[in-house]
Order: sequence, then structure tokens, then C-alpha cells
Amino acid sequence: IYPMMASKSESTDIVASNVQCTFQTVNIVLILVQNPDNAFLLIQRTDANGWWLPAGRVHEGETLQDAAIRKCREDGGINVNLKGVLRVEHTLVADDQARFRVIFYAQPADSTEFQLSNVVVQKRWMKLDEIKSVVLRKPEPSQYAEYILQDGQVFPLSILTVEGTPPPPQCRIHNSRSCNCQSKLMYSSIQMKMHRYLLDAAHFGPREQSLIMEYFSRVCGETNTASLEIFTQLMRGFGITPEYASDYFRAFDIKKDGTINIQEFILGLAAMDPNTPHGSSSAEMRCRYIFRYYDKNLDGKLDFSEFCHMVGDIQRMKSPSISNMEIHAEAVNLAKVFSTEEKSTLCLTEFLTAVGMLRFRGTSSLFRLQKSAIKYDCVASLAFSDGRYTNNGMSSGSKPVDAEGMTFTANDVNEKPSSEEPRYELAMHTVKVRRSGTISDVAVLWDSEQMRNLAMTLSSAQLCKASEDAKLGGGQGSVIIDRSYSVDTFNEHSNPNEMLSGLRYFERHIKSDPNNQGVPKEAFSWGCVDPNLLGTCMLSITEQVQKVFIREPRLVHLSSPTYILGDVHGNFHDLVAFEKVLWRMGPVLTPSNFLFLGDYVDRGDYGLEVVAYLFAQKLIAPDKFFLIRGNHEVRNIQAMFTFKRECVSKFGQNTGLKVWEAINRCFDMLPLAAVIDKKIFCVHGGIPSPENGGGYLHAFEDIPHDLPDPEKDSRLAWEVMWSDPLREEELDEATRETVKDQGGFMANHRRGTAYLFSRTALEEFLHRNKLSHVIRAHEVKQAGFQVQLNGKLLTVFSSSGYCGGTNQAACILADRNKIRTIRIDTS
Repeated sequence: IYPMMASKSESTDIVASNVQCTFQTVNIVLILVQNPDNAFLLIQRTDANGWWLPAGRVHEGETLQDAAIRKCREDGGINVNLKGVLRVEHTLVADDQARFRVIFYAQPADSTEFQLSNVVVQKRWMKLDEIKSVVLRKPEPSQYAEYILQDGQVFPLSILTVEGTPPPPQCRIHNSRSCNCQSKLMYSSIQMKMHRYLLDAAHFGPREQSLIMEYFSRVCGETNTASLEIFTQLMRGFGITPEYASDYFRAFDIKKDGTINIQEFILGLAAMDPNTPHGSSSAEMRCRYIFRYYDKNLDGKLDFSEFCHMVGDIQRMKSPSISNMEIHAEAVNLAKVFSTEEKSTLCLTEFLTAVGMLRFRGTSSLFRLQKSAIKYDCVASLAFSDGRYTNNGMSSGSKPVDAEGMTFTANDVNEKPSSEEPRYELAMHTVKVRRSGTISDVAVLWDSEQMRNLAMTLSSAQLCKASEDAKLGGGQGSVIIDRSYSVDTFNEHSNPNEMLSGLRYFERHIKSDPNNQGVPKEAFSWGCVDPNLLGTCMLSITEQVQKVFIREPRLVHLSSPTYILGDVHGNFHDLVAFEKVLWRMGPVLTPSNFLFLGDYVDRGDYGLEVVAYLFAQKLIAPDKFFLIRGNHEVRNIQAMFTFKRECVSKFGQNTGLKVWEAINRCFDMLPLAAVIDKKIFCVHGGIPSPENGGGYLHAFEDIPHDLPDPEKDSRLAWEVMWSDPLREEELDEATRETVKDQGGFMANHRRGTAYLFSRTALEEFLHRNKLSHVIRAHEVKQAGFQVQLNGKLLTVFSSSGYCGGTNQAACILADRNKIRTIRIDTS
């Protein structure tokens, strides 16, 4: 926003540019009209709350001056002479979208007043005292009137281009300060970076922002900001009822001036978006919104009643029937996390610290919309009107992701924004690694005196996540908070790391187990571990990881290098072998992604341990460890095979069924496929038939995120989980004719469901989606892999000795434009 208002003593530097503007700009004019009696013209529409200045949008082919004169005739019934410009605002909301607003100063051309052509408008001439006493849509009319009466500077019309059209975006109009009456939202470079992180995390790209801007403009009209009443109307479009509007208004109002501008509105929606991670940079931003939401008196502290309100909202999401007495007791207990007593207050720094260090949990579910803002009708309808968007209301480049305590990159999972250079930051921990490749020690980087001194010399740009009230303590050695990703990765006492420690105990043979009075423990057994404690830990892991899966897209986009593993089928022994070869130091410290193609359970003895391991690693490295769904991640299949019985045998009937159901709730939300470098399609079973979305990848986004019964609820999901490629020996003459007549597909007689697909069908699918290869699992192969269908399809199987056989285990590496097959010695 370029302020125009200044005192007469101030000089204004105007730098013009002849560069052609390529922005799609919404042009708006407002007119402050003053008569000889020092009264000002205000209007009130019957369909809006409060008095306002004559204002409106500029029509196509119309100059700004012509639009201002027209609006005075339509809404004020007078002819005016434009005397100058009070203010110019040029707001860039997106890469190719802008809002240009000019506030003109005018005087009546004569004393003639004629009947209004706009029947929904009332008009009145008011002096300053009356303006201050009536209800205004926002304070600007009284501010501008007072400014003019104090002889504030009016800029000449010549600051606009000769044709009366807006200057191009390269034009800079600035001065040393703006008039005090016009509050501005000024951001430091640190804040602007934090805001960019938040928009990236929510996948609010240029198109998404421009749609929200359009919705905001249509509701707010020419005011350019929203009062509480207008904000309430705006939030109705997102399902927020009026009784909660004031709480959201308080949270959105970053500059605390009682109005919400377009930037604040877009940032607030980004913070509420279900795609926005509750970890890393976006976590601190979200927590600040949450804090303001519950800080009803805006004193920068939460008293116990406000804290209790927050705890109640968290607990009701877990148990809707919880009583107020139980909530109060839980709040008293949780207050101990902050070392506070019931009647003390909680400041923002303490709150940010506790959330960042994972001592206070549950905030990830607070301050959320039910779905992305772009998918609500109020915004999505604008997307359909210009044909720039896909059928899910988002631009084709936008993909949802994420979860509590986790981070994802901006545009694709694991893809950097193409328009920006990669951004690096210093990690919180340093590790020591043995020669064997295992980690022997983890230390917090800032613990050493040398690093504490270094921390004091780092520039604010290097520590852009730090703001003055987001530090622990202060002074030398301050620890930058909001490092939950790093903390959760290396914190031995986090749920996922405790599970991994337990699984290493499970794997090892111990000659004399100190935990069991020296009795030996066999390898791949739990020894004296209490099954109830293990079950409780497993339930906690599933609760956490479910929040990750529900926010991932149905089709995950990855970048190379990526290791791809096929069926594991409860073979924990082989999974450990892969770990020791491929990610010995853990996925976080390994420069690669890891993609598992499904079928984690059944047939093998250790399906539970396989799932526990994969879920724990997913929580530790959500942007590097990816799981997609196979045909055995379905309840009725597991009931027919072994996994359901395995859970019951390890935990007993009651706990076993709870654990089994909790795991399957996570399976219900797994992605169905992945694409690597936009070229390699990865799936459990096979390619989709043209009957479902024309065989295009974008059809995956129409698959429900929660899919308990894929056979019933999504034909596309069921197909890709079950289909197989045709084998050469199956192609007799009759089969060839059948396949040809059905576009390269035929009923899958091997499975009794889904399809078999031919080389022709595969090549058409690849061509249609601009892909080069398909990698899938679903079938055991003697070498652990097989190259099929003219080298365009690879099958990988990652469980050796399957069902008592002699097959090997393999994986595939996609890296530097090569697809490499790797067999693992699991002996």
C-alpha cells in the first residue's frame, strides 16, 4: 500500500514508469465531497450497514476520474469538480492480481441536486461532529474529513497517468510518513517471510489468493477493509456462525485496529486451512492466531477461564460428551505443564514454548476450517466462473498435505516453489554417528558455549523464525522456539521414538535380559513387555499419524531421489534389513525419500510391528516417508487372512480389536498413488481405466480422504489397489480380441475383481498423463522385481521367502533420470 496523505511540509517523491502493466487489476474509486458549508456527502445503501463515501468500481474503458464523477451523480445526485487525490492504494494480492484504490477529493460543481438514479441509496450532507456520531462502515469518512479540515495536503490529479488510468505496478509513490488518521499494516522482513511460509503451507498460490481477494471485494465493496459486521458476513461463507465471528475477528486482526484488511483476511484463512501444517514455521503463526482467539480481552495473557475454554474445545473434539467438570479438572492438570496455578495467567511466550516443545498437545485441531477455503462455494463459485480452476476449486498446481508437528514443502510434497530459491536454516541438533552408520549421540546445538555466542551474532535474516516475543527467556543463549519438527525427530521420549526404541528391543536377541531378571529374550519377541502398555502406545501413535494421513493428497507428488518398496506383508525381519542398508541413520539424515507401495500386513507374523515402525517413521519424517494403500489395507481382507487375528492374539480380544480398528482408521486415509518427478507413476496394483475420470491423474483428487470401504465408495481406488498387468502367456487370440474391444482392459480373472491391462492400455495411460513409467507391487517375483510391458512397467516385491517360498526382496531407486533395481540380502 502506497500512502498518499502527508502534511504540506512533507515532500513526496514520485517515480514514474512506462512499463506496461500486465496485472489483472480491480480499480475502485472513493470520493470525499466537501460543500461550502464544510459538510461532507455521505451515502448509505439499504443493503449495507453504515454510512460511507460515494464509491464504486471502474467500468471497462472508463478512466478513474470519469468513474468518480459518475458515482457522485449516481449515489449523490450532484455534479462535482475533482480537486485532487488524497490517497492511492495499490495492493498486490497475487502474482498477477492487484487491487487499485484511489480516494479523490471533490467539491460540488454547482448547487444543483437531482433525483438519485440509484434507488437503494440514501444521501446526507454531514458536518464532522455528525459524521463521528453516526454508524460508519469504517472510520475513513471521519478521518478524511478531519484531515481536510486541518488543511491536509491534496495531491494533484497529475500523479495519475495522463489517461487517468492507474500507474503500472512498478510505480512507487511514497513519503516519509502517512497521516496519523490512516493506520497501516507494516510488516518487517521477518514477518513477511513468516507470512510467505504460512501462505506456502496452505498452498495459497496466486490463483487461490486472487479468488479470496475477489470474494473479499464483493462482500466489502469499496471499503477495502472489513468491520466486525462485514467480517461476520464473510465468515458465514466458510460455515462460521455469527456467535463465533467476534473470536475469529480478534484472531485475524493482526494490527489491532478494529478492521480486517485483505492481507489479514487471506493470512487468517491460510492459518485456518486444514492443509496448513501445525509444525515448523507455520506452527508459530497458527499458535499466535489460536492465542488471540482465546484472549478475549486482548491483554496478551490467557487467564484460567480463557485457558479452560481452549482445553474444553480440545477435549470436546476427542469426546463430545465430556462434562464441564471434567474439562475443568483437565485444565487444572494441564496448567501444570506451564508451571502455573489455577488463578495465574499464561503469556504468549509460555504458550508457544509448551506447544513447540510438545508439552502441550491438541492445538493442531483448533482454529481450523472443515475444508480448504478455496473449496467453499463462496470462493469456488468464483473459480468456476473464469474456468481457471479444476473441479475441486483449487488451481491445478495446488495439492493438500500434512499434520500436527510436521512440515511439508510449499507446492508439492518435497518440491520447492519454482519461483523461489531454496531457503536453508540451521538445524537444532547435532548427531554423532558410529562407523556402523547408527546414531550414538544427539545433542542440542545451542547447548555449547561457542554456539550460544554464535547465536547472538546471527542476523535476523538467518533467524527469521524468531520474533521478539517468541524467544525463551531472552539475552544471551536464548533458544529459538517453534522447532517441534527437530525436537520430535530427536527427542527420545516422543511417542514415535519410544516406539522405535521398543521395536529395536523387540528385534534383538538378549542373552540375559536385565528387564526380566536375567532371563534370555529371543529375537523378534517382546519378552516381558506389558501388552497393555504396548497397546496404549500403539493407540497413541495411530491417533497422531491419522492427522498426517487425512491431510495428504490422494495422489502424492514426490521428487527424486526416492527409494520405492513393494509388499512387506508383516516381514519385520526384512524391513529391518532395508533400514540397515538404506536409512541406517534414519530418514531425516538420509538424502532421499522413501515410498512404500502397500500391503504392510497379513501372511507374515509381524504385521503389527511393521505398521508400528512405518507409522513411527512417518511421524518423525512426514515429508520423507510415504505410505500408499494396498489391497490388504482393508478390513474384510484382513479378517479373511491373518492381521485381525494377530492383533487379538498379541493384545487380547478387547484391546486387540481396538488396536486393529485404530490402525485401519489410518489405512482408510492413506494416499492411493504417487508421482515422482512428474514422470513415474507409483501404485500398489495397476493403472486406472478410462471409465474413471478418463484415465487422468487429476481424477485421484475426487477420491474421498476417508475411505473405509473402497470397493463401495470409490471404484477408482478399488481398481488401482487390485488391477494387474496382462502376462504374455495369457494373450491367446480370444483374449487379444477381448482386450482390443475393451480398450486394453479385461476382467481380472486372477483376483475376481478389478482389471487386467495390456501394454497398449499402459502406453495410452502414460501418453495421456505425460508419464514415462509405472512402478507397482501386488505380485510376488522370484528376483524381487520384474520388468514388464516393453520396459515401461516394473513390479517390485520387498518381502523375501514369501509364504515359505524362495523369492528375494528388492527395492527400486529413482534418481538422476535412472530407475535402478536393488536386491537386498536379507539372510
